[in-house]
Amino acid sequence: DPRQKPYPVLAMEICNKCSEVWYGNGPGVLVLDCTSLEISKRLEPFSSPSSIISMVTSTDTNREETVWLLDDTTNFLVMYNAAAYLLCARYFCGDISPLRDMFTVKPCSDVAPVALPVTNCNSPRTANVSIIYSLERGMQLLSHQDSLTDYCSVSSFYSSIPQGTAKSSSSLPSTPVSYSSAPFSTDSEDPDSSQEQIRRIPSASWGARTPLSEEEKLNVQAVGILAVKDLLWVPRRGGDIIIIGLEKESEGQRGRVIAVLQTGIVENQGVHLQAAALCKDSIVCCLQSETLGCSLSVWRNWGSEEFDIFYHASDELRRLENCMRKRR
Repeated sequence: DPRQKPYPVLAMEICNKCSEVWYGNGPGVLVLDCTSLEISKRLEPFSSPSSIISMVTSTDTNREETVWLLDDTTNFLVMYNAAAYLLCARYFCGDISPLRDMFTVKPCSDVAPVALPVTNCNSPRTANVSIIYSLERGMQLLSHQDSLTDYCSVSSFYSSIPQGTAKSSSSLPSTPVSYSSAPFSTDSEDPDSSQEQIRRIPSASWGARTPLSEEEKLNVQAVGILAVKDLLWVPRRGGDIIIIGLEKESEGQRGRVIAVLQTGIVENQGVHLQAAALCKDSIVCCLQSETLGCSLSVWRNWGSEEFDIFYHASDELRRLENCMRKRR
């Protein structure tokens, strides 16, 4: 059973008003009750050999708490309703041109959480525990009994990025690129078949394109998720950042890629290593390129309101430019 394999904990979040801790366990998620310190549920958003590498909490358009997950193999972004433990949406982050991609957010899902058997904490039982330490996985506690959740990695080291030469870092202020208005794609994700989702690219124009090369597939691999105000920022290895927002529609809500940010100085050269929110108004991404070595790109933490102002101002400037040209 792959669920009994030892996995390092790479992502963790506090949910449901600090009553639970969600943490990655390979392709699954374990839900820990903070009061009883018992594992109450196991969710299965991915399948082996995937491992969850990033997890954030946010709120949807109905102000309900959601949990977003990202794995290191399928490159899918998965959304869960934190209160109902139900899978609501999947989005594939591997489109080479993701701007205006859309996906449906369903209120419920056929994917049901796996409830683990409740053990009686008052009943006496003997504990047979082994402690193993290694440089790759840190300290591990192994309990010798038939359980899916008895493995715990106290500390672990994880790296999937090849080591490169490091040079002096520099700050690279960046601003979003203005995109012209165009009809949005109406493709959506179907979360029923995980095998079909891995092979499917949710872009209407994908059928006319040639398949991505191995280098291009590596460049569009997402490396993490950041919850920035009411948006999700998803940096990818190729150096760009996908900005995803949720919006209401007639029968519920949907997700949409409202912008794709790119640092111009390292365009098509930088490789995202890590990204994090810094202070109150800044997002910092660490990139590595052959020309600049390790560098930092600093972004303002814009939400949907700031992007709306930017796009409206850009459209107005474009309209004024067209009027000036007609007068000439």
